[in-house]
Amino acid sequence: MIWKVPYINLGKQFKNLEKELTAEFKRVMNNGDFILRADVKKFEENLANYLGVNHVIGVNSGTDALYLSTDALEIKSGDEVITVAHSFVATAASIVYRRAKPIFVDIGDDYNINSNLIEKVITKKTKAIMPVHLNGRSCEIEKIIDVAKKYGLFVIEDAAQALGAEYKGRKVGSFGNLGCFSLHPMKTLSCAGDGGFISTNNDFLADKIRTLRDHGQKIKGDYLFFGHNSRLDNLQAAILNVKFQHLDEYIKKRREIAEKYNEELSSLPIILPPAPSNEKYFDTYTSYVIRTDKQEKLIKFLRAQDIESYIHINQPLYSYPGLNLKNFHLKNNEKICKEILSLPIYPEMNDKQTKYVIDSMHKFFSEDSS
Repeated sequence: MIWKVPYINLGKQFKNLEKELTAEFKRVMNNGDFILRADVKKFEENLANYLGVNHVIGVNSGTDALYLSTDALEIKSGDEVITVAHSFVATAASIVYRRAKPIFVDIGDDYNINSNLIEKVITKKTKAIMPVHLNGRSCEIEKIIDVAKKYGLFVIEDAAQALGAEYKGRKVGSFGNLGCFSLHPMKTLSCAGDGGFISTNNDFLADKIRTLRDHGQKIKGDYLFFGHNSRLDNLQAAILNVKFQHLDEYIKKRREIAEKYNEELSSLPIILPPAPSNEKYFDTYTSYVIRTDKQEKLIKFLRAQDIESYIHINQPLYSYPGLNLKNFHLKNNEKICKEILSLPIYPEMNDKQTKYVIDSMHKFFSEDSS
């Protein structure tokens, strides 16, 4: 289906970069450079410099970034990892994968982990904290780092949705022991399929993850463990290196659309996301998420107007396989899941499309109240 306002327009993004991307495709294919070659190294160096970290390791997906991180930190059966249920299922899955137990903390009104509740659930079994930076907005990561240091815990930042987001002028993914990012087509920096990477300042963890992503083992260094096949493809890295040159431009455009939404939708009976910036936060708007008690009715209306919108995180609170979330106090989580709705926001979205979404939102609430 061709939408009047699609949720994202990767075809148009390709058209804008077609000459550069086609040239890179031909170069890589002609050279036969496919697995862990120069383009991957260049991508890793680009992103390490961008984030201000010592190491970036390209992997197969954002999900694998989480899995490899729990693996590298040797999260094991009996361990507990504090995180949130209000995230893509891969967050909790990466903990369960290691046969550890996710300990879910409720979220705040910014949809991120409520950092004030973390210390209350720490036990002798707690091994790590896995906060999520959702929708392109950082959580209160400094406070989480302080709690982790106090109790000797690891911090794995799930930054899959937050490349470029900042907390007090510092990029997310540079605070914890490890940062996990996705390069999925729906993300601000995306490849032509799945991709991801891990950031860290720890030399040992970086070397260990590089080993883990490439089947494990290692004769020099005494690792000698089985690993995974989770390498970022060189062709994907070449595509990413082209798009990376436009990353700041993409983020700027998203923020401009978010500011327009915030300005023009403020009179409606909905809860808007936070403004793009304040003294603590620099948001990148991977998603523009509003809240309304008319969630289902509104999304049907928007789609009928040819506006592609989504309810991204609406899995029933107790739907995680083998996990009883009733044991956790997640009242805000449960309430928010029934209210959130994501509007289209992407760099190629023009002013006419933005206005159409805004006008349609006003039309819905005008008709709904009449």
